[in-house]
Order: sequence, then structure tokens, then C-alpha cells
Amino acid sequence: MDAAAHSAKSRRSGRWQLSRGTGMDRRAVCLGELETMGVFRAPWVRDAIDAVDRTMFAPRRLWSLETDDQGLHRLLDRKESPAAWLEAVWNAHQSVIVQMDDGRTRPDGAARGDFTSSLSALDIVCEKLVQLDVRPGQRVLEIGAASGYHTALLAHRAGDSRVTGVEVDPELAAWGQENLKRAGCAARLECGDGLEGWAAEAPYDRIVSTASVRKVPAAWRRQSADGAVVLTPFNTLYCRGGLLRLTVKDRVATGRFSGTADYMWARGQRPPDGIRPPGTYRCRPSAIDPGQVLDRGWAQDFALGLHVPDVHVTHRVQDGARQTQLWDAAGTSVTVIRHHHWWHKDAVTVWGKRDLWHELTTAYTAWRTAGQPHPTRYGLTIDDHGQHLWLDTPPGQLHNPGPSLEQPSGRQEHRKEESGPR
Repeated sequence: MDAAAHSAKSRRSGRWQLSRGTGMDRRAVCLGELETMGVFRAPWVRDAIDAVDRTMFAPRRLWSLETDDQGLHRLLDRKESPAAWLEAVWNAHQSVIVQMDDGRTRPDGAARGDFTSSLSALDIVCEKLVQLDVRPGQRVLEIGAASGYHTALLAHRAGDSRVTGVEVDPELAAWGQENLKRAGCAARLECGDGLEGWAAEAPYDRIVSTASVRKVPAAWRRQSADGAVVLTPFNTLYCRGGLLRLTVKDRVATGRFSGTADYMWARGQRPPDGIRPPGTYRCRPSAIDPGQVLDRGWAQDFALGLHVPDVHVTHRVQDGARQTQLWDAAGTSVTVIRHHHWWHKDAVTVWGKRDLWHELTTAYTAWRTAGQPHPTRYGLTIDDHGQHLWLDTPPGQLHNPGPSLEQPSGRQEHRKEESGPR
């Protein structure tokens, strides 16, 4: 029995009636909202959502995104709180947390931790399916299959035998395999590192990731058929939340950012931890009010991050004054910017070879000079030589500011203070 036939039987047997027993059909409310949003631009997406019972792919115990007064995520148990559980599962705009801390935090109660697996919100699930444009019979690779829900949606369109899901976490992979089996879906779900693709079923016509990357893996290009589409959430260390749609030809992938998608990092591309700057530093004034660069919203942040992709940013208040800290991926260059009296000679403090505030403001100037382009005007070309940023058309490759080795004029050498980078 295929997934569609099984789900039809489930609806007839009342599997989707549970929400009605609690006073409201949450599924109908969710789908009505999605319909109103226009996310079913491709009719097959609505058909797939109708055919695959989402509740079969949600664990009995899961965490909601909302937190209580202690900052803990509430645990929802399907047996103990069926109405709240269904409301969370059929929330069109919010994911539910399936795993924290790579499974070290167990679903035994309210908790806080790093989200490491989720059942994605249906609005972005549908948007990605529309952009992926899967055709019947195409061979599809899914990265980060986890529960198997997205795998089943893809299989409903392409065919069970044409879809392979890959999940790096053994416990999640086994759970996803069982979910697919119970749903009557025969798509493959393998345990492995999705950043390496899955060569056994290549070449693929479509590759879709449910985890964010900052470097598109070479294996995805090499396992793509000519004309294949690769769709992946994309982050820089500076800003997360882009959705990148690439087309592959002769193992070269090129394409634009097509929207927003805030997903967890792929495990193999998580940002490194820790900083280790040298003990000496130098000071200088800022050339611009930091708020002009740092406080203008996601679109500006993401565009700037494309120019300085290996620069982290964090904000803090120290002694009542706001500060911003920048550091590079290696953790050996750190810059701290004091917002108050930013024109003073000690407003910017630089540890290490790279003046990261200079790099960021240089990127800001380039972005302003180009007319403040929206992230969807940017694209990437990825080949065996690297990842190349462009604006509007692939030949218009932009200069990506590298390490700044110039020393600011009038610099002073000091020993690192206790209130320095952290």
C-alpha cells in the first residue's frame, strides 16, 4: 500500500478525528491558513499534505518553541495533553522540537538546550516543496530526514522508490524508518552523513536539505544529474536564515537566494567554539555610528554576512554601555566596538591581525554603494575552486573582503584587559 492509500484509510478510520474530539479540527484550521497564505501554488503540494498524516511522524513527547518564566520549553505529551499536542503539531508557522543537545537531553519534562532536530513548520515545508519543483519519477535526495515526514511528502510526488532520505543521527534514523513503515511508505531512509550525499542512488534530479550549511558540499554537486536543483537553508557565521536554490550543470552549481529559511546547522558545519586572541590590542575610533551597520534588520545583516561570511557577532551590555563583539572562525582575531561615543579614539578595540570592524564597515559601504540590494539579488556559484558570491548575474562576482592586515593610524599597543573579548 502506498502512502496516499494508507493515509486515506487512516482518515476513514478516524485517525485525523482526534482533534475534533478536543473541540477543534486543528488540521483543517492549519490547512485553511496555508491555503489563504497561497503556499499551495503547486497543486501537488496540497495533495501531498492531504495524503500524508503529519501526526504519524510526530513523537508522543515533544517540546514547544514557547518558553516559561524560567526559560524552559514546555514538554507536550500526546496522551496527557492531546489538545495542546495537536495545536503544536498543526501550527502552520512554528516547528516543534524533537531533539535537544543531540539527544543528551531526554524528553522527560520542560527543558532548555540546543535544538538538534525538529518537525519543521508547515509554511516553510510547503514553500520548499514548491521551490524544489519535484516531478513524478525524478530521483530525489533529502538531507536530514529525521522523522521521515518530509521524505514521505517527497515520495508521494516522485514515487517511493525514487526518494532517499539520509539522517546522521542513528536514533533519529531508526525512528524515521519506523514512521515510514507504519505510514506504508517504502522510500529509503539511510543513516549517514548527508554532507557526503548518498552515492549509491546517484545521480539525483533534486537534492533538498533540512539543515543549514555555510559551504555547499562538493558531494551534492558531484551526485547531481545535469539540470538538477539543489535547495538548502544557508547561513553565514554573521547571519542565518537564507534559502539558496541552485541549478547544477557539469558539476558547477549556481543560483540565487530565493527566500528565508531558519534551520539548525548541519552537524558537520556547526560553528567552532572559543576564541584565543593574542594578549596585545590596539584602539581606534569608529568611522560610523555602529547602529547604522548593526541595527537595520535581517535583510541588511544577511547581505553583509555574505561579504564577511566567517565573522561572528554578539551583543552585550557592560557597565551600562552597549558593546558589540566580532570574532573570526579561527577565534584568533577579535574586535569589540563600544556604541556610546563611537567617535572616541578608544571606541574600537582590536585583537589579532584582522580588524573585523573595518572589514564589516567596508562591506557595509559596498552594499550601500550598490543600492542596498535585497538578499534575493545575491547568488552563489560553487565549483571545484570554491564558493563565489555575485550580485544580479553570475559574471558580476563581488570582491569578498579578506583579512585586513592594515593597522589603524594612531594605534596603541596594550595588554589585554579583564573586560576584553569573551
